[in-house]
Amino acid sequence: MKRPVLIVGSTPRIAIPIARSLHRHGVRVDVASFSAVEAPPRSNAVADFIRLPSPYHQTDSRSPTFVEFLTRLISQRQYDMLIPANDPALVAVSEHDASLRELLYVACPTPSVVQRVLDKSLTLEFARSAGVPAPSTYRVCNVLELKALSGQIRFPVVAKPYHKSSEMDFKVRYFQTYEMLHQALADDDQLGGKLLIQEFAKGDGVGVEVLMHHGEPVAIFQHRRLKEVPAGGGVAAVAIAEPPEPMLVEQSISLLRALEWEGVAMVEFRYDHSQRQSSLMEVNGRYWGTLALPIQAGVDFPWYEWQIAHGEKPSVPLHYSIGSRWRWSAGYISRWNDLFKSAAKTAVRHPAALKELLPSFADLSARDALWDSADPMPAIIEPLRTVRDLAIYNLKAIFRALRPARTEATSTKQRISSD
Repeated sequence: MKRPVLIVGSTPRIAIPIARSLHRHGVRVDVASFSAVEAPPRSNAVADFIRLPSPYHQTDSRSPTFVEFLTRLISQRQYDMLIPANDPALVAVSEHDASLRELLYVACPTPSVVQRVLDKSLTLEFARSAGVPAPSTYRVCNVLELKALSGQIRFPVVAKPYHKSSEMDFKVRYFQTYEMLHQALADDDQLGGKLLIQEFAKGDGVGVEVLMHHGEPVAIFQHRRLKEVPAGGGVAAVAIAEPPEPMLVEQSISLLRALEWEGVAMVEFRYDHSQRQSSLMEVNGRYWGTLALPIQAGVDFPWYEWQIAHGEKPSVPLHYSIGSRWRWSAGYISRWNDLFKSAAKTAVRHPAALKELLPSFADLSARDALWDSADPMPAIIEPLRTVRDLAIYNLKAIFRALRPARTEATSTKQRISSD
């Protein structure tokens, strides 16, 4: 009888495809999270959801700590595999690696190896040693350091958290000019210490997903981002399965070997196909947001990893379905919201911007990241929750914008009355 698996982290487009993959093969799956903002996954493939204590803030000294609660849970429910499904989970699990590995199979490498992908500066050092191209990169902590580098940095640039454990409300930000970046650092003196500044690399966002075992690739898949959220560059909202590009595959495997990686990872590039030029963006050392796409196309990464963990040899197909399209509906809605606000500001001067608001047939016909006719609730709940959250956010923004006008009107009325 197969023992149950525990997924830590409940990001729907990651946790639910993992759970469905294993559930199809008769493995019970529970999902746990210590994040207050992650909701329980409403999926038939998830047997139970457990709210874990925070690994960082213990509110009651009488309550069990994160690792105490987790190890007790593992012993009670007899899990034999733990899968960190997002970066916060990867960080937390790595910090208690030794005690967890005594109890079950942990689906990530040892902490020293994990740190090599969590710290993007370290990732880039290993990339250089492996001969993998990467954009010029800088650590700029304040406006004085930016001024000292002003003659070296070429704009536009991409700013991203230098460490994946950083609690920031964005994955990437783009700065077109020196003045824009200078202003951002001047406005927030805490921002610079958390940022990595990279020169902008041309090309499409391409992900090469690999399952590594003992230094060899067991399964390989490649996708290209067709639309991103935010629209200017970010994570995939629409993606397509592509044939593996030999150059990108070679660079990915060289880097993962240099990192001594074991398990699943996505190596993310900017790739200019016409010039055949690649530029490394980062390595995701866990399952990625477009995970449902390779599974839909015939490459079942979670099941292959489970088989390796249990001493079985995966039967990986030689080919997968090229051209399969994938859509993250909640992300697509967020992207449309951003485009709508941007277009509304420029519609008079640039009416062509309104065309971006019209979804294409290809987008609408793409397979949803979470849709399954036998398990429909995840694909329904997440977009509805996104619409609700955006509506609340936009209404608050409108009220904030109107408040100064109301305050000025009230002041004027009071001034007239006093006169």
